[in-house]
Amino acid sequence: MIRKTLALFTSLVILLTVITISCNVTGDDCGPFNSKFKTVDFDTDLKIISISENRGLNVQYRTLESDTIEFDKFGISMFPVTEFYSLNTKLHHSFSLIPSAFACSPLIPVSEEVITDIEIFSDRDFNSSYSSGDNLADVFEVIVFTFNTGYHRYDLINFLSYEPIVPDKIFLLLKVTPETTEPIQFTVKYSQNGIDMNSFEFTTEPIFITN
Repeated sequence: MIRKTLALFTSLVILLTVITISCNVTGDDCGPFNSKFKTVDFDTDLKIISISENRGLNVQYRTLESDTIEFDKFGISMFPVTEFYSLNTKLHHSFSLIPSAFACSPLIPVSEEVITDIEIFSDRDFNSSYSSGDNLADVFEVIVFTFNTGYHRYDLINFLSYEPIVPDKIFLLLKVTPETTEPIQFTVKYSQNGIDMNSFEFTTEPIFITN
């Protein structure tokens, strides 16, 4: 009985020693980590979009390789080009019997920059209600993706009213088909309350959009 008790005590001492060493292998605290990102540019493109909602919203996409697309597969992608930074904070260890590797793991970087506006214009009359030069935000919806929460879908106007934080991916999708039978180009004017960048503008390649 004494031997069993001694063996159990020895095992506990070894376990606590290992945990203590693992908690302090880099010092008394851990970090800082690059927990934030700032947007400095965008990668933009026209995409073929496929949306499924069987087990939550999911988006498959690929680069458009022709000059014609069905409107319900049309998407304008905006992927932030980011730089990571730290708030110079460190995570301090506290004693726990649970291994601390998870407690000291870096968080997925997120943005603190706020999108203030996304305006979309076409080089041709879109339909009888929207002429060339009119803001088309009302005929677009947006799907945004973050590594923390996945995909979410909104009407673009509603999305902007939430003062959204910059996500990891943005897809702009049409809600209706343009009435023009000619190729159409879209100019996107993006604004944010940013750290290094406050605005971004680009124009898509001309594209035939069909029903």
